[in-house]
Amino acid sequence: MKKLLVTFCLLFPLLESGQLMSSRNKVLSRKRRYLTFPEGASVSTAVCMTSQLWVNPPGIFTESIAWGFAYDLPNDTKSIGSFLGPKFLAKRRHRRDLYGKMETIMESMGYNGRTCILRTLCEASQRFAPKEDNLLNFILKLIFKYPKERILPSEPEEHRIYHLAGQMGRESHDCTEIFNCPFSLIDVALGRYSDYLLN
Repeated sequence: MKKLLVTFCLLFPLLESGQLMSSRNKVLSRKRRYLTFPEGASVSTAVCMTSQLWVNPPGIFTESIAWGFAYDLPNDTKSIGSFLGPKFLAKRRHRRDLYGKMETIMESMGYNGRTCILRTLCEASQRFAPKEDNLLNFILKLIFKYPKERILPSEPEEHRIYHLAGQMGRESHDCTEIFNCPFSLIDVALGRYSDYLLN
């Protein structure tokens, strides 16, 4: 039994080295993996130091110093975006925030903010040239021309609604009939005020 064990111990490293040599010639690959966390998750660290002051009577007064930081953990949206490559998820998120603020402003003026933004997204897909030479048109195109990339299942419902409005414009639908907003935000921005706004 001892001879068998000694023989095995001597031959095992030789077998392993032979396997290593053959495996070095192979190209190993593995699908990239991601660790994701819920939306809004963060990790925080705090360092606190407390020391007793040398004041009579001892033990009554202490001094504390604390440092801390918080780091936002990557959520599912961020990891999918980094896997797919383009930064369209961040573009849509920033646009959603901007459109939400614009909707609130229009609602405070008595209009249906969501409908007016959807009409604007629909019109933006039709009205601007691929390469704008007018600075104002270029800025409006940047703000209102919604990205064409497909919507992922993890994205919020607002992204789908805005995407659909832009898609309707690309398919040459009549935006004024689909979205019942009394004015065009693009016309307002370009200084073409309708009679409705002047009254």
